[in-house]
Amino acid sequence: MNDWPEVQICYVLPSGVATLPFDGGAITCRVTIGHINAPDTGLLEEMQSKAEPVPWRNAEIRDEAISLIERKSDLKGDIKHRLLNHVRNTPWYE
Repeated sequence: MNDWPEVQICYVLPSGVATLPFDGGAITCRVTIGHINAPDTGLLEEMQSKAEPVPWRNAEIRDEAISLIERKSDLKGDIKHRLLNHVRNTPWYE
């Protein structure tokens, strides 16, 4: 049975946050934009609470989120501007 592949299951919260295996341990990171208004870990809650931001999995995912936010028509004015600044200033894993 040693030739069976190892299976790992990863749950992603509605806010796009997941804990992924990494280097014998785990990292918690944002793997997608998710629902920006999700309670507790959504981007809007994170920005408004001034909590330590959850790092993005990588720069590409963060850049995709920036592009999506720029195109969102239901986000207006100051909220969109602040959210874009928040995402641009959030770190990511290499």
